[in-house]
Amino acid sequence: MNEAILRTPVNLSEDWMILVFLFVLVSLAYTRRLYPARLARLWKSTWNVRALRQAIREEPNTPRASLLFNVSFYLIFSLVLFLLIKYSGIKPLGYSGLLLYIVLLVCVAVIYLIKTVGIRLVQMMADGDFGLTEYEYNVFLVNRMIGLALFPFALLLAYYPLSNIQPIFNIAIGLIILMVIYRMVRGLLNALSQGVPPFYILFYICTLEILPLAVCIKAIGL
Repeated sequence: MNEAILRTPVNLSEDWMILVFLFVLVSLAYTRRLYPARLARLWKSTWNVRALRQAIREEPNTPRASLLFNVSFYLIFSLVLFLLIKYSGIKPLGYSGLLLYIVLLVCVAVIYLIKTVGIRLVQMMADGDFGLTEYEYNVFLVNRMIGLALFPFALLLAYYPLSNIQPIFNIAIGLIILMVIYRMVRGLLNALSQGVPPFYILFYICTLEILPLAVCIKAIGL
């Protein structure tokens, strides 16, 4: 009986997770030190269209900060997915532990690679931009905010007692859904303001939002 209790995990943490959290913290400290206005600009650009368009013009000036924020999003978002899968007891394709996390990380990266390639293809086929550059930037901008917002939730999900973890999952998932909806609505409004026909807007949604997600879900067998 005592041995069974000892084998029962009290939380979802694994030894390698500390490296993920340390990388994100170091990235934030690095950005804060070398680009002190970057976090405030990120926040403002997420909610203000004018600030968003200014950030697009200034993006080449802070490539390292943007790269670190993007990588942090991939790491934290994939970690939250991993913790959710581990909590649910599912083993996609029989994977578990660090291997499952790496698979999820690759899948998340592939989703956004497909999205980026899809945007380029649509631009080529339509022979124009039609606001797609702003749409693409908005996708990654909101992702950076999601990564930052999910960081404390990921910590709690990893180290909080299992018996009290369900509400944290609910809040984290709700936050992700709200931010993705906000991202899509903002992108659609921008497309409408650019005079993009509704058919192409529907094409954007199917090609750039639904298709990459469906491909990766199918690939890992969820």
